[in-house]
Amino acid sequence: MRHTMRHVSLFICILLMAGAAVLIGSRGQSPSNQELGELQVTCFSLENGQAALIQCGDHAVLIDEGSADDAPALLQELEDRQVTRLDALVLSYFSPLRMGGAAQVLRSIPTEAVYAPDYDPPADSQGDYRRLLQAIEDAGIPVQLPDEKGDTLTLGDAQLTLERPLQGHYEATEGDYSLAASLEHGVFSFLFPGDAGEQRLGELMAQLPLSHTVLVLPEQGAVHENTEAFLRAVDPQAAVLTGAKAPSEELLTLLNGMEDLKLRDLYCTADGDLTFTSNGLDELTITQAEK
Repeated sequence: MRHTMRHVSLFICILLMAGAAVLIGSRGQSPSNQELGELQVTCFSLENGQAALIQCGDHAVLIDEGSADDAPALLQELEDRQVTRLDALVLSYFSPLRMGGAAQVLRSIPTEAVYAPDYDPPADSQGDYRRLLQAIEDAGIPVQLPDEKGDTLTLGDAQLTLERPLQGHYEATEGDYSLAASLEHGVFSFLFPGDAGEQRLGELMAQLPLSHTVLVLPEQGAVHENTEAFLRAVDPQAAVLTGAKAPSEELLTLLNGMEDLKLRDLYCTADGDLTFTSNGLDELTITQAEK
């Protein structure tokens, strides 16, 4: 299988040489010359849904698990990456395309904790939801809603912070119930906002220090009135569009019109699994496996 390689590190070095005071994507500067364990973040190319794997040292966290039909392929991907246990399984929200495969993952891989929002999903998600609850009960795994100030998991030399939605009820879109996940590894960082819609995007701009190196776009790149403000707040160097769809013309027009952003590349998991490998200091390698 042929791979394409791109390096973000050169762009970061250019910015530092130009006198940038803070390393791009970092909410705190790592001590210089301190070696960190390698971090890998893989956004999977699934037929229907979305899933991302975080690996650092002996630690692994799965953010979303695709659809029920995606589960066999996802489990094979995890086996190929020698994932034999999970520190946590994160459910952004109860969309069949994000939590449909969770029950099969929980029945196949020992998992220490499950993080999920607290709301009753709509009727079309109830089947997957009931199977999920049964798998959680059978495994005896605690289900946790992140604290109001956020929960931080230490994964070797990486830190994953989970933020809960601020409201108990949203009307515009179910995606507004999404947990947000912020991953930091030295000077590099990744933001997973689930399928946050317009209201939740507004919350996140008040809830998190938003500058991140990599942004996984919410709602498969849907554009809202505050999407431009959100993108400017995150100011990523790379963005990822998950799912089987190609980017919309509306999204491409918006991104092309924001030439002042640091953003240099938009990657689509429809083209193949996407893996980011970070040393936490000066190199972030992006590898995409062609389908």
